[in-house]
Amino acid sequence: MTTTLPRVTHEHHERLMRHVEAMPEVGTLLLTASTAELRPRLDELAGFLNELLLPHLEAAERAIHPELERMLQNRHSMAPLRREHDEIRRLVADLTRLAAGLEGTRPTVGQVVALRRTLYPLYALLEVHLAEEELYVPIVDHELSEEAATVMTAALDHAGIPTA
Repeated sequence: MTTTLPRVTHEHHERLMRHVEAMPEVGTLLLTASTAELRPRLDELAGFLNELLLPHLEAAERAIHPELERMLQNRHSMAPLRREHDEIRRLVADLTRLAAGLEGTRPTVGQVVALRRTLYPLYALLEVHLAEEELYVPIVDHELSEEAATVMTAALDHAGIPTA
């Protein structure tokens, strides 16, 4: 089966969503778990966000966004997607910083509140954003030459997303 832009994007999003869908469980765990119990879950989440999700955003910005901007000029703005990427980056940085600051046997009430106030908006934004990205890809793919689609697919099939 040939690798197409919609297929690669869908496969990447499925892998990303497995991690995104686990985020509320981490938020609930923050209410009851010790720092020792939280540390591996928060480290895993930070690893996903920084090593898989952010490279995915960067690949989409390089490969898909310029083509969408060209196609949608004067009809639709890419500004909302750019703002969402900026907000995702900010929330990832905040969550990573807050998680790294956990010390002692239990997180403080303030730490729990700050982490949950960061985690849940990030989760909601990712749920909506990744679904929206999948809506744009077939539009882009339909307008591309076969050569351009191959180049774009290769650009999106980046090292940040493992194949399994």
